[in-house]
Amino acid sequence: MTDNRSSSALFKRAEQLKRWEESDTNKQSPTPKRASRIQFSAGIVFLAACTSGDKDEVLRLLKAGADINTANVDGLTALHQACIDDNLDMVEFLVSHGADVNRGDNEGWTPLHATASCGFISIARYLLENGADVAAVNYDGELPVDISECDAMTDLLQKAIDEKGVDCEKSRNAEVDTLMSDAREWAMNGYVEVRDLKTGGTPLHVAAAKGYIDVAKTLLEECNAEPDCVDYEGWTPLHAAALWGQKEAAALLLKNGADPHLKNYSKIKKEPCQLFNKPFR
Repeated sequence: MTDNRSSSALFKRAEQLKRWEESDTNKQSPTPKRASRIQFSAGIVFLAACTSGDKDEVLRLLKAGADINTANVDGLTALHQACIDDNLDMVEFLVSHGADVNRGDNEGWTPLHATASCGFISIARYLLENGADVAAVNYDGELPVDISECDAMTDLLQKAIDEKGVDCEKSRNAEVDTLMSDAREWAMNGYVEVRDLKTGGTPLHVAAAKGYIDVAKTLLEECNAEPDCVDYEGWTPLHAAALWGQKEAAALLLKNGADPHLKNYSKIKKEPCQLFNKPFR
């Protein structure tokens, strides 16, 4: 575990907690008053009931058709939140009623990632005993053990890794290896555009955001991928490279014809150059 990984985990957890504290989900009680003019979605009510620990209400909502894997705007499920809150009782309750122990949030963090970053040993042990994938990788290429914040947690996760024979480096590199394999296949047989169902992002968006230069170069120069393809929010690969400080990827995109003046679909439309607000890495 490196200092950079540790700092990244703490920063992301702080961001998640801040967004949660400010969210409607956190502020809403599980049973809104009839007189209230504000109508909350079933998902928000369900998440609020879980956060408050009202099991009777949670069971009622589940019987009424609520999805136990409902997620908030950050992709955090009730199980993620129970792990963050160090609420083993609610973790056990949710898992026993079918919560997905390997569901990733918008950053690819599973409940085990969240637990590892918080250092809650009992919850981590329970998750592992109930099918949590110790080899799951988040969108930064980190295993839960990479963001562990204490020796006891690291020892627990490493033991699970050893018992399962996990090749950690293979797991960390799985995404870029898969993208490179796909890119080479497209280079030989013709490019077939694929998109993330949720965001509309393409492999070029991913390569640009994460600095997978060889993948991006193959997609652009051998597969003839469109450098200005947009996702569902109007973000181009150059927007992604700019946001995540991937200078080399940005230069490659510009070299291959990416338009630096295209604006995304946000209320305050931004060109890629306006997104360089993060340090290059």
